[in-house]
Amino acid sequence: MGRPFLSNSFAALFVLLFSITASSAHEDYPNGFPSDPSFFPIGVWNQSPSRAPAYKAIGINTFVGLWKGPTEAQLAALARYNMFAVTSQNDIGLRSVNRGIIKGWLHDDEPDNAQPIGFGLYGSCIPATEIVRRTQEMKAHDNTRPIMINFGQGIANKFWQGRGPCSGDENYYSIAARGVDVLSFDIYPLSSPIPQVKGKLEYIGSGVTRLIRLAADDQDVWAVVEAASAITPAQLRAEVWMAIIHGARGIVYFVHEFAPTFREDAIFRHPDVVREVTEENELIRSLVPVLNSPNLSGMVAVHSNVPIDTMVKRYKDMIYVFAVAMADSTSRPRFTLEGLNAISAMVAGEKRCVTITDGVFEDGFDGYGMHIYEIPMNGNGN
Repeated sequence: MGRPFLSNSFAALFVLLFSITASSAHEDYPNGFPSDPSFFPIGVWNQSPSRAPAYKAIGINTFVGLWKGPTEAQLAALARYNMFAVTSQNDIGLRSVNRGIIKGWLHDDEPDNAQPIGFGLYGSCIPATEIVRRTQEMKAHDNTRPIMINFGQGIANKFWQGRGPCSGDENYYSIAARGVDVLSFDIYPLSSPIPQVKGKLEYIGSGVTRLIRLAADDQDVWAVVEAASAITPAQLRAEVWMAIIHGARGIVYFVHEFAPTFREDAIFRHPDVVREVTEENELIRSLVPVLNSPNLSGMVAVHSNVPIDTMVKRYKDMIYVFAVAMADSTSRPRFTLEGLNAISAMVAGEKRCVTITDGVFEDGFDGYGMHIYEIPMNGNGN
């Protein structure tokens, strides 16, 4: 507090020097996802294409996984509703008249876990070298679309022992990721039976962080988040933005529910969750050009009794500070801004502002709370 602040022109130079270029793994794939800055992948996991209108209405643009597909009927249904797909590679997908909606090829789910062998039994994981071979085979059949792999919770959860013979293989993920374009993982803390994990939403952030460290410059990272039973709207908001703040460039909702009875689209059992997913997807869409802009480093310092992780972006003449609490405890962190002389910041999606004094502001956070601050670079208030 009370430190001298940089001029606007110097601040702009500061932003330039400390920016990290935002690139996409899809830019070199003519049949992949749109590479323009107005697109952000928002998916749903393994749903029937007949439900495409319902998912499109809540902001979904991509079906990830097609049960025993792709089939011609599945692709035709998705094409009818202009819904993208990431799916297993087969002859139908490669040759279908509707193959244009396929924007990526998908490895078998959670290859790092023990694989089902029938009759409710499980065998080995899929060896990492076999994953590499399959990646090469898919690329040989079609090198115009990116390839996605979704790992299990072992990415984030050191207590998980579900990888069979692969358990404890510290090199598994770095080998299996070779040649893949989109790295993803899933962990569901709210429904986890593991005491050290249950209810700990921060595993979403740590998993994304590990994948970011594992990823090459030309690989994107996505995250699969739970969106059905056992989750509240506030928890869903936290999981989504915790993933994005830590570097996820795509979000996929897992909406299956297995109790009290199985339902594939169980999100629609929970109107409050449907509303929250819709609102978060609308907020994501409103911020897509911001999310696809470079990250900035060194502009924000946070002092808090609860860990607060941040992501900072610049778009046009605004600085955006995305902040999430990494523990289930209330806090009132202090944010110190470097090189900005704004007097207030608007809190996106909340219809309120916070006052900035000498480059410092405070705000209240619930446990796992999340806020987005829009701060003008020219110093004017909102």
